Amino acid sequence: MGTLPAELQALLDQIDACERDAESLLAGLDDDGVNWQPPPGRWSIAQCLHHLATMNDVYTQGCDEHLQAARAKNVGPFKGLHPTLVGRWFARSMEPPPRMKLKAPSPTTPGPSYPRDGLLAAYTMSHARYRAIVKASADVDIDRVVFPNRFIGAVKMRLSTVLMIIPAHDRRHLYQARQVRQALRNEK
Repeated sequence: MGTLPAELQALLDQIDACERDAESLLAGLDDDGVNWQPPPGRWSIAQCLHHLATMNDVYTQGCDEHLQAARAKNVGPFKGLHPTLVGRWFARSMEPPPRMKLKAPSPTTPGPSYPRDGLLAAYTMSHARYRAIVKASADVDIDRVVFPNRFIGAVKMRLSTVLMIIPAHDRRHLYQARQVRQALRNEK
């Protein structure tokens, strides 16, 4: 495969930036530091990263099969990222700083604490399938790859929307984790 279309390469670049951000958030922290929580109701850095790893796996689950089915039907070529109006709004709503508070779906709500070791690896591993899907999208019109939303089955999503949501959602919770890191600094 040759060079990726610019829009797809930009998605991969965004994920790379998110991973660098996550690495810097964890730098110099031990188990206590990554699990420190500000006032009740707010997540720790570890909880933010665990939630992202879980959500990334949930959002990408089945996408590769839908992409392969579209390729088999000759649904191509790639024509850019053109989510629906609702899809575009949803992707933008994920961007930091959060303008509205959303409750995490229960299967993705993090537990009370996690060991620092393995957090970054789990987070970066959650991007492996995403990267593969982005790269495999280069020859498919991903706006025509439509499937039910993982959490609201009656709502259909375009693959282009899913690919835009993941880096935005990552940035949202990395922003949240940065706020926690700053509060931890102020606490000391």
